[in-house]
Amino acid sequence: MVDRRQLRTLLILLPAAIAGGWLWSSFKLPLGWLMGSALVTGIFAMSGVSIRMPKLPHRAGLVIVGASVGLTFTPEIAEHVAGWLPLMVVGGALGIVAAALVAPLLATAGGMSTATAYFSLLPGGVIEMARIGESHGGDRTTIAALHAIRVALVVGLLPLVLFALFPSYPVADGGQAAQVPLPELAATLAIGALGGWLGARWKLPAAWLLGAVLAVGAVAASGLLGGRMPPVFLAAAQVIVGIALGERFERKSLASIPRAIATGVPALLAIMLFMGLAAAAAATWLAADIPTLVLAFSIGGMAEMVLTAKALHQDVALVAAFQALRAVMVNAVAGGVWSRFLARRAQPASSGGGD
Repeated sequence: MVDRRQLRTLLILLPAAIAGGWLWSSFKLPLGWLMGSALVTGIFAMSGVSIRMPKLPHRAGLVIVGASVGLTFTPEIAEHVAGWLPLMVVGGALGIVAAALVAPLLATAGGMSTATAYFSLLPGGVIEMARIGESHGGDRTTIAALHAIRVALVVGLLPLVLFALFPSYPVADGGQAAQVPLPELAATLAIGALGGWLGARWKLPAAWLLGAVLAVGAVAASGLLGGRMPPVFLAAAQVIVGIALGERFERKSLASIPRAIATGVPALLAIMLFMGLAAAAAATWLAADIPTLVLAFSIGGMAEMVLTAKALHQDVALVAAFQALRAVMVNAVAGGVWSRFLARRAQPASSGGGD
């Protein structure tokens, strides 16, 4: 049940978040609706206002994003994506290896346990990593905060860097495909919602997003659905995702771990740079599109990277596939990597608690 006070706060915030998204979007920058709404929400959260996006609209936003990706699938695209499977595994493994290598350094510099540092740096979901990390002795608050910062750094910096380095790519959402007609749009969203529900039942990572991608993609590949999501729906989804991102920047949580944040940001930037260089090297070697592989390798959230790929007109299906497989890999092996390779050499938390 939604807390009435938080619902009133959300209703007050929503017009400001939409205005922020419109303002950011008016500058013709990628992810304008998401970044503007996230910034406004983050300001509210850091000022001490408690914000919680209700589950229903949050899931609806993820279903819209997932369905828009699923609509791009054809049998040819599915075959094309499958051919990248070996590199997908490499990309997922690199993210885990980078977290494992940097974690001891972050633990020492940040005055936190190695478990906290390791699960804070893994490119997995915020909720999943906080839960798994806590079960292995990590500090849930620090893990959740650094994951929120990780996603914000990637979303805030990567689209702008790619837009600056590759300005020939358009950023206005559009494309050659016609918009999905209204009856088909209703069916698309219903199929996406069913897929999201099944994904949640099967405990998939980013369940409502990934489930919608798979369900709508399966139907679109058969030729029964096609086209592109109306821009107004994608703008609404960006605002929802932006609010969900901004609400994580709670003043109380962030103020309790200043040392962890001060050392965690450079560590995350280093991993971002490493993954970007690895993606650029792979793209050069394979004569592939560098922006697409940079987004595919990036350590941002799946929803945010899919939206970035759409905004920059990159290979959305490929980016989604890379991000989905990495999420599955991280959830599957994170605890095992910790127990087998890192636990014995773990750095305990300092008495300062990261302050």
